[in-house]
Amino acid sequence: IILIVADDLGYGDVGFHGGTQIPTPNLDRLAASGVRLAQGYVSAPVCAPSRAGLLTGRNQVEFGFDNNLADTQPGFDRAFHGLPVGVRTIADRLRAAGYRTGLVGKWHLGDQPQFHPLQRGFDEFWGFLGGGHSYFPTVPAGQAEPRIESNVGPVAPLTYLTDDLTDQALAFVDRHRARPFFLTLAYNAPHSPMHAREEDLARFAFIADKQRRTYAAMVARLDHALGRLLDHLHATGLAEKTLVVFLSDNGGPVDQNGSLNAPLRGQKGILLE
Repeated sequence: IILIVADDLGYGDVGFHGGTQIPTPNLDRLAASGVRLAQGYVSAPVCAPSRAGLLTGRNQVEFGFDNNLADTQPGFDRAFHGLPVGVRTIADRLRAAGYRTGLVGKWHLGDQPQFHPLQRGFDEFWGFLGGGHSYFPTVPAGQAEPRIESNVGPVAPLTYLTDDLTDQALAFVDRHRARPFFLTLAYNAPHSPMHAREEDLARFAFIADKQRRTYAAMVARLDHALGRLLDHLHATGLAEKTLVVFLSDNGGPVDQNGSLNAPLRGQKGILLE
């Protein structure tokens, strides 16, 4: 089982929803080859509670997780600043069923030790605990990028984070291809910061608005990454016995990253579609 979660992706920015400006051939082939859940909804309009609901299979309001994690208020106990430790995750359940479980990418469900992915059912983790991360290196070459954690080997300097996350996902698949596995691949694309590769930006030089152009390049790179993963599953003979699920954590924040949610109304952070 591979659960792929995009971050702040616009509803109207994929081909299978009628988008034409940003080619998404790999997302489109995934939609065409399986089941498209046209009436599927996440359970919150922002990142962290949406993920809390997704990974627990419960409405996150039931256990008091109904907004994004931010700085704690004066007098608030940080021991409770995350996904409640008594709530089981899908990783807990699948690990008990014999699956090797892994998380690659974004967590955003608490940064204290008791909330860490490795304490919440995941055997392996390569990623970051917070809500966002730079796509490019921000430290001198040869040093580990701050806030990237790994229990599967040393962390090399970033190249481009979307590509690096995909590399780690492929490595997880290869390590565990002989047994049942569950991988959550939580990309931060196309969440801010708005960072795109020059080669991808060049593809969208026809878009005058810089923010929209950068966003388009980020989405195109995300689609390319998904294609790498799908091709790898076919090449290794795993495609016919692997369930691949793709969704975004909420609608696109159209006033922040240049996304489009048409024909739906509203954006990230509000409860309209």
